[in-house]
Order: sequence, then C-alpha cells, then structure tokens
Amino acid sequence: MTSDEVAWGYAVRREWANGLHDLFGFTADAKAAKRHLDHEAAFWRPGPVRPVAVYLVAATSVEVDRHPVGGCDRTSCPDSPDRGRR
Repeated sequence: MTSDEVAWGYAVRREWANGLHDLFGFTADAKAAKRHLDHEAAFWRPGPVRPVAVYLVAATSVEVDRHPVGGCDRTSCPDSPDRGRR
C-alpha cells in the first residue's frame, strides 16, 4: 500500500459516560472485527466500571493509527458502521 492509498476496514469504538471515546483494533476482515468486538464486550461485562457502548465502526487504518489513545472527544471520529456516513 502506498501513502496515497487508504485501507478501509473496521475498528472498535468504546464510548464512556464522560463523553470520551476510544477507537482501536483496526482490521480489514469483518469476521476478525466481530471476534474483537465480542472479546471487548466480554472483558467489560463483569467489571464495576463499564463503557456506555462498545460497537464496530467503518474506519480507515489511518484514522485508527492517528487516534488519541487516552480518550477522545472529537466529533469527526468514525461513528457509523457504514463507510462514508458519519
């Protein structure tokens, strides 16, 4: 892949009660993305602190690589399971 090409795929978006979100786990494979989502949901289910929502979004590898790690409040981040829709 060259710098002009963008790889589309899926990422996990985790929403927190304070309005911040995390975006991670990019993969171009839909089945791998679903497994990652299932693992993430199972991890948080028994804990006392849980995200408000955890779901898959369509994202590019660049969006996920450049996303802040410690929580983000940007409204321009991927927030839809469909490509091109925000």
